[in-house]
Amino acid sequence: MTLGGAECRFTNASRTLLMNLSSLDWEAEILEIMGIPRQMLPEIRPSSAIYGQATGILAGVPIAADLGDQQAALIGQTCFQVGEAKNTYGTGCFMLLNTGQQKVISQHGLLTTVAYKLGDAPVVYALEGSIANTFGAP
Repeated sequence: MTLGGAECRFTNASRTLLMNLSSLDWEAEILEIMGIPRQMLPEIRPSSAIYGQATGILAGVPIAADLGDQQAALIGQTCFQVGEAKNTYGTGCFMLLNTGQQKVISQHGLLTTVAYKLGDAPVVYALEGSIANTFGAP
């Protein structure tokens, strides 16, 4: 796969806590406090941007979507409406709740994050709760 340059999707940039969830850009004040030069960070792009082209047997096929795993599961579970949520179980248990275009600040320890941004459409936010280790029934 070939990529056009240093790029990062909104979903993963929001997880660094270096991105401003309102401006959808790197937060200058935090970068300054942390001593992180802005020029070393990638461009932040929508979840459905064309990121590059495949090579080899799939040469020329565009790579046209890139989401963090939990956000991809939210879309995969078709949670497109405000209030719809998904749970996934694996190495941990992860719940994401679609809050639409509104950033909801949790009163109960959930993380406000970017759910996705598709093309020119407004960004969609989510609340996330996670449990680091989960075990299924024997």
